[in-house]
Amino acid sequence: MSNFRRHLDFHPGTDPPSFTTAVDDVLPDGGVVLSESWCYPKGGGQPGDTGVLKLDGESIPFGEVTATNAIIHPVEDPTLEVGDEVECVIDGARRNALARMHSAAHIVSAVANERWGAITVGNQLNQATSRMDLKFENRELFDKDQLSEDANYWVDNDSRIHVHEWGRDQISSDDRVRNKRFVERIIDRVGGEDPQLRMVEIEGIDLCPCAGTHLSSTGPIEGITIDRVQNKGKGTFRINFSLN
Repeated sequence: MSNFRRHLDFHPGTDPPSFTTAVDDVLPDGGVVLSESWCYPKGGGQPGDTGVLKLDGESIPFGEVTATNAIIHPVEDPTLEVGDEVECVIDGARRNALARMHSAAHIVSAVANERWGAITVGNQLNQATSRMDLKFENRELFDKDQLSEDANYWVDNDSRIHVHEWGRDQISSDDRVRNKRFVERIIDRVGGEDPQLRMVEIEGIDLCPCAGTHLSSTGPIEGITIDRVQNKGKGTFRINFSLN
């Protein structure tokens, strides 16, 4: 089985082009594994891509892409066979909306950490609305309006978003990297002689490991609205937000 996460090769992660590939495996539950895939598999709070596989003039829809030891494209059509050459067309509107939301989530997480030292302990992104669980040392200091003001400052700034491939030494020596203990644990899990992490940088506010899809700059987010805040106990608030 192949496990090529080719989406990692592309930044920004918007407007994904179609690509031609071959069916490597047909799974008993109807999913297929492709020899190469540029689809984003569900993970890190970001939903996976959906789209269609085109074969001999027929369009075969595939559901949300997931990954285990391979990237799996769920299909219900039983006619696909190993060796079939297909054109894979990713749902661009869905991908673009999720990339926009993912970049916004980085801003919300970063500004909460910058102002209150809050740590992001969970998140779930969607196209229209998303949520993030933030753990505070002193939750009484949190201010919803301040979070909105800080987040939208960086949207209005139209800060550039970069992707880097960095090793342990560069990550450890850069003071801009947030939550270094957590990042060190990620490096240890990756293993190897010189493990490399994909680091996403939003100029001026955030630098952290991330395998998700992002915009090229923060301006297209247009605006972040903090919709409601829920008490999740133990110093944690659940922040629900949407984009303008």
